[in-house]
Amino acid sequence: MQVFKDTPINLDVTPRAMTQEAMQKDFEYELAQKLTKNMYEKGLISVDELHRISALNREKFCAFYGDIFD
Repeated sequence: MQVFKDTPINLDVTPRAMTQEAMQKDFEYELAQKLTKNMYEKGLISVDELHRISALNREKFCAFYGDIFD
């Protein structure tokens, strides 16, 4: 990975609004991810299943920060 100094930042990006519904969906996403990771750590699901379930969680809950967490 190459890091560049003084890279311009696009400040014309509209911030996303955090609504009560978005916060609830994000909470549900985090809970689902935590449960999924716990099942993987206990050997109940494979790493492939972990990735597939995580993708479904992102799709289902439309998490505000889901794409950043995984």
